[in-house]
Amino acid sequence: MMVVQDSQALIKAQRNISVPFELLVRLGDGREVAVTFIKILRLLPGKRIVALASCDGQQLLVKAFLGRTASRYAIKERKGVEHIIGAGVRTPELFWKAEMIDGHGQILAFEYLDNSLSLQDQWDQARDDDARVDVLTRAVIIIAKLHNQGVVQTDIHLANFLMSRNRIYTIDGGGIVRKSESPLPIRGSLGNLSVFFAQFFPKYGEFVQLVFPAYEAVRGWVADPDRMMSLHEEITLSRESRKRNYLDKAFRDCTRFVCQSDFGRFMVCRRSLFDKEMQELLRNPDRLIDSGEILKNGNSATVARVRLSDRTLVIKRYNTKNSIHGLSRAFRKSRAWTSWANAFHMEFLGIRSLKPVAMLEYRIGPLRRRSYFVTEYVEGPDALARLGSLETPDDEMEALVLLLRNLSESKISHGDMKATNFLMADDGPVIIDLDAMREHKNSESFQRAYNKDMDRFMKNWEDHPELASQFEGLLIKFPSR
Repeated sequence: MMVVQDSQALIKAQRNISVPFELLVRLGDGREVAVTFIKILRLLPGKRIVALASCDGQQLLVKAFLGRTASRYAIKERKGVEHIIGAGVRTPELFWKAEMIDGHGQILAFEYLDNSLSLQDQWDQARDDDARVDVLTRAVIIIAKLHNQGVVQTDIHLANFLMSRNRIYTIDGGGIVRKSESPLPIRGSLGNLSVFFAQFFPKYGEFVQLVFPAYEAVRGWVADPDRMMSLHEEITLSRESRKRNYLDKAFRDCTRFVCQSDFGRFMVCRRSLFDKEMQELLRNPDRLIDSGEILKNGNSATVARVRLSDRTLVIKRYNTKNSIHGLSRAFRKSRAWTSWANAFHMEFLGIRSLKPVAMLEYRIGPLRRRSYFVTEYVEGPDALARLGSLETPDDEMEALVLLLRNLSESKISHGDMKATNFLMADDGPVIIDLDAMREHKNSESFQRAYNKDMDRFMKNWEDHPELASQFEGLLIKFPSR
């Protein structure tokens, strides 16, 4: 029997909403109809549900707005759709609007684009840079059309552009605003574009020069090197702002993370992995460490490989050497906290490092005690073992140097460049031991740390003169070397 829900039940359910379910709504002409929610595509607990649904035999994309703000956000969505259409840009047709029977929510029913693919999907599936440039070019042409009509997508990203039947549709009217009745000024245009480009890894920065002329052509602008320079400056500022928001989310309860905090502990875990086994692990990590395979047992840290029913993880426990050491660490961010933040910083930059799963601190109020950093297990030997066993390790060495170059370009020092801190997985090197990693705000500080990192890195190869010579040749191409 189909479960019939109302807005109050959906608000109370928060994230625990099961499909399929029916929702009774009242159309503008007074008719009452039942909407069947088939698949939830996006959920903002207690506020909004985006779902694939059906009504009277027709498939729909529905947006359900819940609670006191429902009317305001439904109106904002509808106005955004009108602005998109007014700019001459395609968007899924809005079929109807309705109120929920209990009066605490509204629904908008849109055309459902079956077999559609977002530009984000196309980007992720792109096999080469030419394909990626083509995706970005398609996007900036649409953005330029919006800007020509003074319209801005405030939540601007590739997932808000859909390809269906070889046509591009712009979605998410809730993020669309009209800034002016005339074409958007240069400053506002570059600001909005910078938010778009800042979402891509820095290694794709050269694509801006390749796709910006397509934007300029739609706007009727003559190419201007100063304008391009201003855009790059705006991208830098936008990327820094986005990075702060990205890392802030890694320490609070949200769609991606479960976060729990009280007087005695602080815990954050990737929500997709927060099952019963993970909850048990985080209740007593020492038990699994003691029964797992010890990879490192030092004064400062204990590292163990542990096996859950469906995956292998690594737990790193940061130890206190003595009471004085414990007191000195109590007032600072724990090394687990730092490693967790640095792991997501690497993810943000597209640099391969450990994949973080969870972080746990035991506390006494604001004072930190023991801490734990849980990551996915990476299969592979360390760099010294791998390179030393190969007759021609050219590809592996170049991959390592590329990783170092990516760190350098982002002004990040690692702090401990031992060969054992690079694992050579089948799909490329992975950098580990992240608690000493640091981002530098000025070139002088970075240069000192970089030189120290490189000196330590080269010591790894003292007993392998051929490898050392080859690394010297590769590293000398660095701007900082």
